[in-house]
Amino acid sequence: MQVSVKFWHKIFFGTLLIFIIAFDAGAFFLTSYSYDFIRQSEAETGIREQGVILSSVISRITSTASIYPDAPSNQERLIAVMRPLADYYKSQGVLLALFDGDTEVYADIPYINSELLDIHNTRDMKIAEETINGSRHIVVASRLSDYPHLTFVYARDISQIDDFRVDVKRVFIIMNILVLAFLGASIYLLLKRLTKPIAELKTVAVEIAGGEYKKRASTDRSDELGALADSFNRMADSVVEQMARLTKAAEDKQQFIDDLAHEIKTPLTSILGYSEYLQNAKSTEEDRIVAAGHLRQMALRLKNLSDKLLDIAFMRGENIAFRQVDVTALFSALSEIMRPILAPRNLNLIVLTDIAQINGDETLLLSMLQNLVENASRASNEGADIKVRAYYDNCPVIEVSDNGCGMEQQEIEKITAPFYRVDKSRSRNFGGVGLGLSIVSQIAALHGAKIEIESHLGEGTTIKIYFTTQ
Repeated sequence: MQVSVKFWHKIFFGTLLIFIIAFDAGAFFLTSYSYDFIRQSEAETGIREQGVILSSVISRITSTASIYPDAPSNQERLIAVMRPLADYYKSQGVLLALFDGDTEVYADIPYINSELLDIHNTRDMKIAEETINGSRHIVVASRLSDYPHLTFVYARDISQIDDFRVDVKRVFIIMNILVLAFLGASIYLLLKRLTKPIAELKTVAVEIAGGEYKKRASTDRSDELGALADSFNRMADSVVEQMARLTKAAEDKQQFIDDLAHEIKTPLTSILGYSEYLQNAKSTEEDRIVAAGHLRQMALRLKNLSDKLLDIAFMRGENIAFRQVDVTALFSALSEIMRPILAPRNLNLIVLTDIAQINGDETLLLSMLQNLVENASRASNEGADIKVRAYYDNCPVIEVSDNGCGMEQQEIEKITAPFYRVDKSRSRNFGGVGLGLSIVSQIAALHGAKIEIESHLGEGTTIKIYFTTQ
């Protein structure tokens, strides 16, 4: 029961925390958006109103200039023009100022930033937010189109938008508290009711952990907890299946170790036997040479086994960078590598290609072909032909075929397993360790390729590699 209480407590407090974060984030976004929108609206209103008053100032100066020609440059005349307008708009929270260059002619504004007066032509306008007499104002400055030596400054009180933001925050705080209290009570009661079935899952889990693997939870509910119980049961089934797979994998690994130990035991026994023979003082020089040859043959067999195992280990952790491989050059390299192996038995390697390039790793592809040709050579009689072809059949295909001993159908499914050999005596006689096709299958998998094996006992074998991802 204690675990269940802790669980729903976590859900309870987690849900409230998520709500608080989401609600407050939404409130912050909405408040900020509204505040910015109102500020923008106030700025646009200020620009329009400044334009209207500016037109009135220009009109008044022009009218005065018709009577007093010096009015545009006479400070007293300009003050007489500005004062009635300034008095009228001051009651509406608007302050006005007029400058002749940098010289103040008339101003209701106690301080004006000099940067606002740095206007070079009548088309320019400068807008800023300034604090005047403790209140936020939108300030707009521009030159008079008919009198470019004069700069008109307009300031409008917009402190009400700060009051609006404070009021909105207060409303959201009150809503936050009320909604949080209601939501907390609702979630608390709901969670206490809904989490009761979790105790059954806990009991079943404890029983399964104790070894009762057939035990399953009840799934007679139609809600999410019923789905959870069903998923729990499927998980238990999956665990049982996984245990069976792990058991099989352990058995396969043990078989691999047993096979490896058997493969190593034979050459080691021979090496020990011939080394003891060489220590026999009564053996002739000719016998010593024969024994040394056998020692070398067994050592080469161990080296071959070691190289194959290293190849497999290397490929398991390899990240391949594919590129276009020249197939003709690849087959030419294969012929050079295989010549010393095939020549002693007069085996002929015939290579044919109908495609120019294939996408892959050249080193791994060469290793794959080498293993396939080596396997074909062990299955072939002396003087036989081994064919390697590359062609296109809906996708690039590499084919290696021989006319050797072949194999039965049931053997085909096993030959890619490590250390498996169809004809063990033949493979040992020619240095095989039963890892060739295991390496081939892993290289093919790394290239996203599919292996197809066709073989008939006494007729030969054909192995095709389909590069289906290209």
